[in-house]
Amino acid sequence: MAADLSQWQVMLVEDEVDAQDVVIPILEHYGASVLAAFTAEEALTLMRAKHPTIAIIDLALPQMNGWELLEALRADPALADIPAVAITAYHSTNVAQEAIAAGFKAFFPKPINARTFAEDLVSAIK
Repeated sequence: MAADLSQWQVMLVEDEVDAQDVVIPILEHYGASVLAAFTAEEALTLMRAKHPTIAIIDLALPQMNGWELLEALRADPALADIPAVAITAYHSTNVAQEAIAAGFKAFFPKPINARTFAEDLVSAIK
């Protein structure tokens, strides 16, 4: 069964244009509306205004990294309930375990699997 993200607004926090160019069309193909930010600070502003369904956060962001962004989300009562998933090109079993322990709902290594990404997202936040 194909994922249905038509009720989702996804906040993608990714500082690489090429990665945004991969993830956004996948999410839109499954019906999601996508907000994109290149920095954690920009993402926080957008999330406060739009309160998305889920946040997909690159761990290696400039200035405030993805780990710090997750901490900021959890510390903000208006944003604390937004599920967050981590993506990164710098992946290992340890990083995946640390991401889950830190409070990310799921961890996806880059490059993401375009065929399963939407279904995996749905499974991650159930």
